[in-house]
Amino acid sequence: MKTGPHSGIPFSGNPCYKIDMVLRLKKFGRSGAALWVGLALGCTAGCASDNSAGRPADGLLDEAVLGGTPAAEALPPTGTDAASPQRPDAKIVPPEEQAPAVETDGTAAAAEHVLQTGDEIDIQVYREPELSGAFKIGPAGEIRHSLAGAIPLAGKTVAEAEAVFTRILAKDYLVNPRVIFKLLASQSAQIVLMGEVKKPGVYPLPFGETMTLLQAIASAGGFTELASPDRVRIVRRRPDGGQTTLRVRVSDLLKSRDGQNDVPLQPNDVIMVDQVFF
Repeated sequence: MKTGPHSGIPFSGNPCYKIDMVLRLKKFGRSGAALWVGLALGCTAGCASDNSAGRPADGLLDEAVLGGTPAAEALPPTGTDAASPQRPDAKIVPPEEQAPAVETDGTAAAAEHVLQTGDEIDIQVYREPELSGAFKIGPAGEIRHSLAGAIPLAGKTVAEAEAVFTRILAKDYLVNPRVIFKLLASQSAQIVLMGEVKKPGVYPLPFGETMTLLQAIASAGGFTELASPDRVRIVRRRPDGGQTTLRVRVSDLLKSRDGQNDVPLQPNDVIMVDQVFF
C-alpha cells in the first residue's frame, strides 16, 4: 500500500481506509487530529474556489450570459423619441415674438441711393409699431416723426439715414433700438445736358441705376466740333438748397485706365459743355 511522503497515511480506495485513518489519528493524538482536520478544510475551500473562479458575481449572471449591459451602466436613450431635458431657466420664445429677419431691397443700389426731396421711405422699429410707418421727405429735406420730431435726411444714403435715425432713438428714447429703412419710392430723377453736345436735353435717371459723366455725354451723341472737352462743368444741387460746381477735364478721364476717374452723376445734375475759344 502506498503512503504520503510525510504523513505515512495510505492513499487508497480500500473500504478499510476510514478505519485505518481512525487508528492512525488515535496514534498521533489530539494535536495530530487537529492538524488533519485543518488540512481537510483547506482542501475543501481550495476546490470551491477553483470551481467558482470563472463565475460572474450574483446579479450579473443574466447580463454575462445574454451579452447585455448591467443596469447601473445602461446608456441613456438616444434618437428623436428621447425627450431632451429642459433647463429650468430656459425660455421658449413664440414665433410671433422672435426678431424679424433683416430685410433688404434686393440691390446694393437701394442702400446707396441718396435721399432727396420727394423720396418716400418705410421705417420699421422692431416691436414698436407706433413708431413705424411710411414717411416722405419734405421740401426742407426732412421727415417729421411723431416721437423724434423733424429729422433731416436729404443728401444721405438710405444706410446713412438708417444709422442717424437709430442713434437718435438710442440717445433719447429707446434702449438698443432695431431699425430697418427701406426705400419705397424715389422722385423721378433726371440729368440735364446743355451746351456743345449733339443731343442736348433732359435725360431720365431711373432709380437704382448709376450713370457717369462719360456715359451721359455718350448718350447725348458726344461732343460737337465746337466743344471744349476740357471745359465741362457739373452743377450739383446741395441738400441745403445751394449749388456746387465741379469742373472736369474730359481728356484726363479718357486717359485713365478703365475709366477709374470717371465722375458718377447724381440725380438732377446739370452738365454744361462750353465752346472752344478761337
